Parts: sequence; C-alpha cells; structure tokens
Amino acid sequence: MPELSSIATTSPLDRAHAARLRGDLDEALRLCVTLLEGEATYLGAAALAAEILVAEGHGMVAGEVALRLVDAYVRRGDLPQAVVATRTAEAAGDDAASLRATIAAAFGEGSKRVADVAPMPPPFPDEVEVPKALAKLSGDALVERAEAALQQWLGTDDPVAADGKLPKLPLFGDLAPKPLEELLGACQVRTVEGGHEVVAQGSEGQEAFVVTRGVLRVSRRDGEEDVTLAVLGPGAIFGEMALVSEAPRAASVVAAEPTTLLVIAREDLEKVASRSPVVGQQLARFCRQRMLANLVRHSAILRAVDAKDREALVRRFETRHFDAGAQLVTEGEEGRGLFLVASGLVEVVGKDADGDAIRIAELGPGDVVGEISLVLRRPANATVKALHPTVALELTRDELHKAIKEHPTLLAELYELATAREEETRSVVAQEALDVEDVVLL
Repeated sequence: MPELSSIATTSPLDRAHAARLRGDLDEALRLCVTLLEGEATYLGAAALAAEILVAEGHGMVAGEVALRLVDAYVRRGDLPQAVVATRTAEAAGDDAASLRATIAAAFGEGSKRVADVAPMPPPFPDEVEVPKALAKLSGDALVERAEAALQQWLGTDDPVAADGKLPKLPLFGDLAPKPLEELLGACQVRTVEGGHEVVAQGSEGQEAFVVTRGVLRVSRRDGEEDVTLAVLGPGAIFGEMALVSEAPRAASVVAAEPTTLLVIAREDLEKVASRSPVVGQQLARFCRQRMLANLVRHSAILRAVDAKDREALVRRFETRHFDAGAQLVTEGEEGRGLFLVASGLVEVVGKDADGDAIRIAELGPGDVVGEISLVLRRPANATVKALHPTVALELTRDELHKAIKEHPTLLAELYELATAREEETRSVVAQEALDVEDVVLL
C-alpha cells in the first residue's frame, strides 16, 4: 500500500490548513499572510484567512472578502469553493441564500455561461518562508496584519473576466437554478486532517461528498492487502450511492492531506427532494450513469464486447433493487435472468449431500450471477441472495438471447464463467464433505 505522503505534496497552504485543524490559528494566519503579501491574488490564502477571522469574531473585513471570493470562484468555474465561501459570508452575517442563487444561476441548467470548457486550475503552490518579523506576531497584532493583507487583496482587480464561460458540472449542471440552489443549501462544509478516514469500507453510508480542496485515496481491502483504486482531487464526487441505496460502502476513502469537503446528508437531501422532486430524480440518474460507467470499465462480461458496443449492451439491462435476504437466484429453479451486481454484496449458497447449506462465495460489484442456469440450460445449482441492500442489473432470458446474437463473444465469456463457477461449487461441496468426515473420524 502506498504511503499517503506519496500521493500528495505539502504546500504552504496545506500547512496552514493543518495548523488550523490542530488549533494553531496564529501559525495558520502567518502562513496565509505570507502568501497574500507575496501574491495578492492568492484565493486559497484569502479564503482560509477569512474563515479564521470570521470564526474568531473579526468579520468586518473578512466578511467582505468572503463576498468577493464567491464571485472569484464562480469566475474560475469552481462551484465547490464558491459554496464554501458562502458559508463564510453567512457566518459573517451576509445573506447566503442570495449568494447561492447567484451560483445556481451561473452553473445551473440553461445558463448561457455554461460551455464545454474545463475549470481553471489552481495556481501552482510556491514554497515560502514566514518573515522573521511576522513570525513574532500574535494576537491582535497578527489579526491587524491579516486584515491589512486581506484589504490589499480586496483592492486588486480580478484578472479573470466576470462573464467568461463556465464548465458544465456533473449533477449540478443538470439542475435548473432553483432546485440547484436548494441542493447547495443542503451542503455542509467539513475539513479533515491528512490521514482521516472519511469513508470506511463496509460501513453504512449516510452522506455523499464533493472534494473542495485536497487529495484523497480510495482503497479496497482485499484479504490482507489494501488495493488503491483511485486518487480523488478537487471537484470529485464520491459516496453518492449512499443517498439512493442502503448498500454498505464498497471501499474506504482516506484524506492524504488537509482536505475540505462539501457534505450532503441523506436526511437533508430527502427534505430537499420533498420540495423539489427533480433533485432526487437527477441524483438517481447521476448515480445510475456513474454505476454503469464503473461496470463498463471493470466488468469482465462487458469487456467481452467491443468497447463501442458496451453502452448499447448495458441499455438492455434493467435496474433491480434487492433488500437484504432477497433471492436473485433460487437453487433448483430455472433462471429468469442474468444479474450483474452494481452495488452491495450477495452470497452464493449451495447444499451438501445431507441438504445442509454451504456458503460457496461472496460476490460484489462487477460480478455476475445466474449465468449457470441460463448458459448451461439447467436449473440453478445454488441460491444467490443479497447480504445487504443490493442494486443489480438484470438481463432477462429474452434480452440475453438477443444480445448473444449481436455479440457472439459474450456467449464465450459467459460459458467460460459458468463452467468455472459450476466446478467451484462442486469443489466447495466436496471439500465440505471431506471436512465433516475428518471431524467424525476424530
């Protein structure tokens, strides 16, 4: 498993956020002031300094800075940071609702500013050293220095045009301004230290996240080893399946450096969806698209089909939801369809010669069940049931026959999987019988 330090580098702004998290506000402000005095347009330093000052009751200049930051981040196509700035402005006494309306109008569906462009990248972090005179400041003197640096920032012209084109963002860009404004209002801001586990594999999910700043590592426990699946940076959305499914978390997510997140709780989302049903509809559509995209990349069955044909094949599947304990396949019965597990976990249970249940396997996202009965044309030799609330894509018998005619390679992959699974089932049952006999002999 790679060390977290190998994923992220530590910038002066990272150190400032880390100092704030451990309660060293003076050190955090010193670093922010150093950055601002060296480069007056450094938005990240202005944002953190404003957050600290507002939280400590020095909101006059900082509140004005937060208002300016909302506009600055919108200009750069950075919706998450703009939302964080609204929270700072709100804490300083400003009207956050009108600020969210501005953001929603800029990024929401139908905005004339949205185009096929990428968000503006953040400035490359420069290494700085806190001047000796500044390093000695603390208390009111340091606050005055910070306010002066922020006042200087307010006096600069933003080099980014106010009417420039903005990127179309996943999920957010599919919502009209009013429902988008409601969704943004449900977002909370959370900052975590490097090494903090934001999501634990196997835990119950209640929240979805948008990365505002920082880097996180996604990993899955495979036996005794943690396998890194992805590295997430600003703008990434994760954990969204928890809002539409009760399936346990399929992987862990750990912050590699001080990280700021927008957090959407299921309870808050349900309140928004009750007022604006389109929010729930768009979220469900977004989750399905993400789920399908993930399956297209990782499913061996889908990889058996040419890349250009996979989307068409996936459209033949119907989404099915199974409660814990529900059976996808029943031993002894003819299979009604082929199931591709999208989220959650299922167990395959067979029977030994005495009729006792034997767990053969646990299967998760990307795995296929039901193929033995359909491909080998015989009753199912095991029962498959959901261990947790599970989402699976079903390809009915009729649709499977149509798909095989269009994609002959699909049948070869399914036949190989079916024969391998059948042999695995026989081996497990045989081994179980051998173990029982050994126990009797003892």
